[in-house]
Amino acid sequence: MRTKINLLLMFIFIGGLCFSQTNEDWYQDKPIRGIVYRGLHSINRTELDGLFTSYIGKPFNDERYWEILQKLYALEYFSEITPVALPGDELRETVQLEFTVVEKPIIKKLVFIGNKQIRASALLEQITLKEGDIYQELKSKMDERAIRDHYFAEGYANMKITSEVVINNDNSVNLQFSIEEGKKTVISELLFEGNRVMASKTLKKELSLKETKFFTKGTFSEAALVADKIAVMQYYTSRGYIDATVESVLREVDTESDPDKNLLKLTFIIKEGEQYTYGGTSITGNTLFTTENLLSKLRIAKGDVMNLPRYSEGYQSLLDVYYENGYTSNYIDQQETRDEERKRISYEITILERDRSHIEHIIIRGNTKTKEHVITREIQMESGDIFSKTKMVDSIRNLYNLRYFSIVAPDIVQGSEQNLVDVIINLEEQSTASIQFGVTFSGMADEESFPLSVFLQWEDTNFSGYGQTLSANVTLSPDTQSATLGFTENWFLGTPLSMSFNFSIAHRYLYAYQDALDPIFGDDYYREHGIVPDPFTSYTSYDDEYSLDSSYRMKFEQWQHSLGASTGYRWNKNFALVTVRGGLMFSIIQNYYDDVLYRPADRDIRDKQGSWKWSNSVWSRLSLDNRDLNYDPSTGWFASQQITFNGIIPSIETEYFVRFETKAERYFTLVDYPVFDTWNFKLVLAGYTSLSFQIPLGDYVITDNSKLYIDGMFSGRGWNELFSKMNTRGNFSIYHWVELRTPIAPGIISADFFFDAVATKPNYNDLSNLTLNDYYFSFGPGLRFSIPQFPLRLLFANTFRIQDGKFEWSNGSGPTWEFVLSFNIANL
Repeated sequence: MRTKINLLLMFIFIGGLCFSQTNEDWYQDKPIRGIVYRGLHSINRTELDGLFTSYIGKPFNDERYWEILQKLYALEYFSEITPVALPGDELRETVQLEFTVVEKPIIKKLVFIGNKQIRASALLEQITLKEGDIYQELKSKMDERAIRDHYFAEGYANMKITSEVVINNDNSVNLQFSIEEGKKTVISELLFEGNRVMASKTLKKELSLKETKFFTKGTFSEAALVADKIAVMQYYTSRGYIDATVESVLREVDTESDPDKNLLKLTFIIKEGEQYTYGGTSITGNTLFTTENLLSKLRIAKGDVMNLPRYSEGYQSLLDVYYENGYTSNYIDQQETRDEERKRISYEITILERDRSHIEHIIIRGNTKTKEHVITREIQMESGDIFSKTKMVDSIRNLYNLRYFSIVAPDIVQGSEQNLVDVIINLEEQSTASIQFGVTFSGMADEESFPLSVFLQWEDTNFSGYGQTLSANVTLSPDTQSATLGFTENWFLGTPLSMSFNFSIAHRYLYAYQDALDPIFGDDYYREHGIVPDPFTSYTSYDDEYSLDSSYRMKFEQWQHSLGASTGYRWNKNFALVTVRGGLMFSIIQNYYDDVLYRPADRDIRDKQGSWKWSNSVWSRLSLDNRDLNYDPSTGWFASQQITFNGIIPSIETEYFVRFETKAERYFTLVDYPVFDTWNFKLVLAGYTSLSFQIPLGDYVITDNSKLYIDGMFSGRGWNELFSKMNTRGNFSIYHWVELRTPIAPGIISADFFFDAVATKPNYNDLSNLTLNDYYFSFGPGLRFSIPQFPLRLLFANTFRIQDGKFEWSNGSGPTWEFVLSFNIANL
């Protein structure tokens, strides 16, 4: 503190020399042309620009100078700041401010000494300072407290911690935390005294602290004790006992019985008080919103038993009516009135309305890779806008959905005037680039093909910090070799217009059923019924057969080159994110096989034999997204409708049809119970329905390869064998799933239980005769990974059907617990 005072006095003196120049104080009231910083090494200049860009063009004076200097000191980044005012042009009509700074030392290493029961990696997660950060004494003390709180939460109530700064030769520092853990404290008994109305057994259920038992650790935590005192009081106050308090908690510690633990007996001393009813609320001073509108937020009726927590929530909702509309500087006072005779409590709310608050600055902190404009374009507010809580929440959601940041922490602080606020967005970046190499198992591989493939993939969803996605993928297996390049710009020309391009080359060895034995079915029969492979003599006999003999299949080679482009536009509406997308896909395909020996039953394979054929499509999609997070949602809904025209130029293409796809998702949080300080036990119920159908245009026929199918990975999980069964394909598909999700590490990994039901029919008009006999069912547990570098699902599926009302396992005997590898791809 003494050093800071000396520095301030020195800077005042220097400032006096710099700014009180003899030439008639030439700088006074001249516009600021620019602000220059000398001596920056570790600090990002863009962070400083975000703070001080708004001063450019404003007249310079002593008051504004002190305002800028105080903001620089408040950052606590610099040990010295030397200001100079220089002419901004030859005529001295503008001022350029120059600040020469000396940065505080960088943290080279974080060291933990004495931690035996808690790993260093767990402690690193608790602190804000990281290696490479500017050392700040205040933050180091906060981190000391965070480590202490973490130990307390784990039951080490007697732990001690100190921190020490070790200066290195290169002027960096090592921050060293020395820890004495002590014995862990567990709860042996929980008791209550003074409770006449409420039973001890009932109150004990409200506590998060538990007695140590065979399946319960009984860990003691000061924070949990404080929370439990509040929980007991809320239990009483929600039932009319508004004066109920936990006067004290008596502690008896047994340090002798257990050599490894302290046994703690807690006794809650309770004063219950009298039960009150609610006598109503009156409001004065409100002109912007009606009294009826404001009172409707309280959600409690006159004469009810007083529920103080509910009333407090309603009062906050009343305040939010003003807050969400930008009135953040209002004076709102609440006075309580008690009728002791009738045990009734009433309130009078006085409101002094002021002008709306506007945003003075939006300040971004913590972004080292991501460019500032990539962040600000996701924020639904600008400097000068009226502050809105709803827009603030939407902006935070947008930033999380980018998946560039592990932490998005907003802060609202007072601006330079009463009705001005600064919005500070504190960020912690996470990795957006990934290089993946490995071996994958294809759950929908053909039964005669080798199901393993080697892949190499590189992707950066925030390429060079500009918010663009660049990707490259190579896949190698005995039957498939492919390479893909992709690029996406989500904000084309600074607007929420996305542009995507991708190019791919693929070489495959595929299998198809033949129609080489008599009878040979011509195009007319094919057009009316579809393919009839050997050895069947009619479509009816083929359709009745569940499994096909693989000896009638042929192997052929296929090359495919594809070029795709798409675009989309987004609107952030109050009810949902509205997105319209559309795109084109151009492909040329050529097949190779010995046409003397083989004749594929699928006409499309024959048409592409020995010559390049076009296969093009154009699509459009409308989506509405109300999910809290699109990659790991726990509340909200999603709906989309897509139309795809396959075959743009009928004269040069072999297929010409239109496909309609409708999707809907819904998410509910069933349980959200705090177990630890940093983890809640959560149950999320998720539901999904999709309906797809396609209609041929003109005289064209939809080939079997283009029909809708059950792949066993994304639909009908576990039914892998259906992919190669052509008679299970159709032009109509309906798919439902329900999942019960328990996040283990939110946004990273979740334990799920799924139930699937999927069916296909020959045509869309067969929906009217859809029955349970048509469905393929599956269920089972699994793990779902939500991180961009590992978006996989590891599932164990049991498959069954219901035929004529009877339950049948797919193998005819029992559960199969078949392993399924799938991908966690969010609908957008």
